Amino acid sequence: MSNDADGLFYNPALLFGARGMAVSLQRFGSFGTTGSLANTVTLGSLNIGVGAQVLDWSALPLSYREITRLGATALGDSGGVPASSIAVTLGIAKNIRGHRLGISAKYVADRFGATQDGTLAFDVGMMGPSLGPGNLSFVVQNIGQGLRIGGAEGKLPTRAGAGWAASNGYEKFDLGVQAQLTVDRDGFTRPAGGAEIAYVPIDGVSFVARAGLRMPRETDESFATGGLGIILDRFSIDYAIEPFLHGHSISHRLGLRIK
Repeated sequence: MSNDADGLFYNPALLFGARGMAVSLQRFGSFGTTGSLANTVTLGSLNIGVGAQVLDWSALPLSYREITRLGATALGDSGGVPASSIAVTLGIAKNIRGHRLGISAKYVADRFGATQDGTLAFDVGMMGPSLGPGNLSFVVQNIGQGLRIGGAEGKLPTRAGAGWAASNGYEKFDLGVQAQLTVDRDGFTRPAGGAEIAYVPIDGVSFVARAGLRMPRETDESFATGGLGIILDRFSIDYAIEPFLHGHSISHRLGLRIK
């Protein structure tokens, strides 16, 4: 149910409700940083989004194939090997015969040590139909050929997902809930869900608290994440925290949205 521009990175069909610009920065310990920037425009019946995601970190001296299996918990460890990733995305959403459909194309590239490679990938998504008080959505992400670096192939993280989201208001409080189920290309199935509650003292001002639960893929991932947000008319500032286990650093994320 997101109406933020960076919904482009999760399901291109979310461009139907997206407005304005979103930028975020996330730190994994002292050695890993990710950033994203997305913007949306409406041209006639088309909803268009453009965005970029960047990752810079210090990788362990392992093969590229082994690195791609480690997941996000490796981003906070310094391994001495300079590494980075980038994804530049263009998405379009349109209502076709009553169906809200979206598709995005992205150029993705990895640099690992002195070698690098890039490829094209695609996402397809759909919003609706309604189910009870909320709406369903469907997406398939990262369709394409994998990267080859240092003689090792890293397959794209292709996955399919279904989500449900609903929201409602109660005097000075707004409540939103979401649930999703994703299946990765290797068959790993991740159920996840979250809720947010917003206190709205006056029109245009909100104070938001968020909590989420998900099935961990890596042993160092925690079940829970959390966040806070402040909305002042067209501007929103968001903070999120992602704890890791077994001595790994906590990850912090800051976001700014302008609508």
